[in-house]
Order: sequence, then C-alpha cells, then structure tokens
Amino acid sequence: MMKGAKYARSSLRMIAAVPLLVLVACSGQKKAEHIKIAAESAARLQEGVVEFATSQQRWPSRIEDLKVGGDPLPGVTYGVSEGGMISIWFRDGSVLPGAVLRYTPTQDAGGNVTWACVTEALDGSLKPAGCA
Repeated sequence: MMKGAKYARSSLRMIAAVPLLVLVACSGQKKAEHIKIAAESAARLQEGVVEFATSQQRWPSRIEDLKVGGDPLPGVTYGVSEGGMISIWFRDGSVLPGAVLRYTPTQDAGGNVTWACVTEALDGSLKPAGCA
C-alpha cells in the first residue's frame, strides 16, 4: 500500500467526523437556546403569578388564570398548579425530552415573593442560573 493512500483514508475519516462534531455542537447550542427561552418565559410567568396573587389574594392554580404565557417551543408545555408553581415540561419532540423546570413561589411576612427553581433530567451545564 502506498503511503499517500493511507494518508488519504485517514484524512477522509477526519473529514467524515467533522460534520458529527458540528452536529453535536449545534445540538448543544440549540438545547442552551431553548433553556434560555424557557427561562425567559418563566420570568414572565412569575410576574403573571405575582400579579394574579396580588389582585386575587390567592395563588393561581392553572396557567389560564394568568394574562401571560410562555414562548412557543417545539415539544414544550407550560403549566401553573396549586400554590402558583410553574412547570415547564420538555416532552417528546423537544430538544430535551424528559427535562423539567419547576419554579415554586414563597411569600414572606412582608409580602415579598421569592422563587425556588429545581430541574429534572437536565445536565448541570444547561441549568438556568439559580436552579438546583
């Protein structure tokens, strides 16, 4: 076998691997982008939850109680449940199937609301700031 032929095959393997690396990088970028959009939606939903709680003197129990919604993302569902908890589910068809973001409000004696965030099935590098 000629030395040049061996080099050419080796180069072809390297060239064939480049699209895979680009695909993985793009996939990671897409996941981070969708988490960012979902977190921005959560911030808007948090404002809606606080607005509802302030005007109704109780936490909302469904997303339809709010005047705001989440940004549409493929395979992503937004919800509000008892106590004003916001859940963002990444279902089949999303870039992060099985991942969940949950934001739970608590109100102190002075009426100030703080939010605790937990995630499920989400890589630590993708977790929004302040999420456990």
